[in-house]
Amino acid sequence: MAEAVHECTNCGRPVRPERRNYQYTESGLSNVVLQGVEVAECPACGHYDVTIPHLARIHRAIALALAKSPVRLTGEQLRFLRKHVGYNGAQLAKYLHTDKTKISKWEREEDPIGPSNDRLVRLLVAALDADLSRHVSSVAAHLPEISDESGKSRELHIDVECLTASFVSALTTA
Repeated sequence: MAEAVHECTNCGRPVRPERRNYQYTESGLSNVVLQGVEVAECPACGHYDVTIPHLARIHRAIALALAKSPVRLTGEQLRFLRKHVGYNGAQLAKYLHTDKTKISKWEREEDPIGPSNDRLVRLLVAALDADLSRHVSSVAAHLPEISDESGKSRELHIDVECLTASFVSALTTA
């Protein structure tokens, strides 16, 4: 069966998409790699089009993976989780008994999020997302295993077909 040929959205020339890994920075996370997405890169102009299937399910898989991350959350991961549950800084701050300025400082990494708040955010995300609520107990069971290592040292790989997640040392992917 012949592969489908698409038209480059930039120059209109024909391009043949291929399945490959894609650094998904559009998520707001610098360390997420989607595995097996369709990428059509134009050899003529260098532009590429990416087809990301079932985006809401992928974002849910990312949120669950971050809630179960083996290392502490980064500021951008905290921001992703906050936005995933549809909260602004003030709303999240009420749950954590702090203020929106503190949330903002954590997200910008001007102030480190403490271990207790890190763990509470993970539980909140699992509890507040109706589709993730069945995972609250597994997130809770994971909390004692979280190391103080920075989440910046790991890439999160999401297989877009089966929605499985794995953390890979950023050093091995360079």
